[in-house]
Amino acid sequence: MLDWNTQASQSAPHLMPSVEATGILVGTSIATSFGWRPIEAICCGDMVLTFDHGFRSVVGVRRVLLWDGRGECPKALRSVRIGANVLDNTQDVDVLPEQGIMVESDAAVDYRGDPFAVLMPRSMEAYGFADIVEQSLPIEAVVLEFEDDEVVYGQSGLHFHIPKAGDLFVEVDPALQYKVLNTEETFELLEDLNAAHQQQ
Repeated sequence: MLDWNTQASQSAPHLMPSVEATGILVGTSIATSFGWRPIEAICCGDMVLTFDHGFRSVVGVRRVLLWDGRGECPKALRSVRIGANVLDNTQDVDVLPEQGIMVESDAAVDYRGDPFAVLMPRSMEAYGFADIVEQSLPIEAVVLEFEDDEVVYGQSGLHFHIPKAGDLFVEVDPALQYKVLNTEETFELLEDLNAAHQQQ
């Protein structure tokens, strides 16, 4: 359905250091009005396809350096490799441990009455559903911002959660946010997904 060509951007965001293991890894492509584009090519004002609200304008972009490749990469910053078909992804995908991934499961209904929920890859690794990647190259990621809580489409089949832009301490109506599962809830959801896959 989204058989688009990759198109280069005229400019790229500045690279800045970060200690947050979140953001979409450089090299990952997402769905935009121009087609599939590498996350590092996205700029403010670009229209990105979102799960619930169609095309939405990007209001902020930060390109961050989590590890410069020197010494040993801290485990907390190492990316997590999700194997093909674990979350309906068509291929192995490397993601940051704190980058939320939206999934659909009957188990999620128990937490909010909605089959869609967001899990953290670090929880997947803790329960053996993903693997920590041994890093040798620098880790760079791009953090997008929208005016609302959004989920964007990755070319691999994953859906990336992008929290609402703004001050993290500003109270936001929970009804307008995606449910983010804790570690225990994530395990229950993954067990549900695993059972569903075995029945197919």
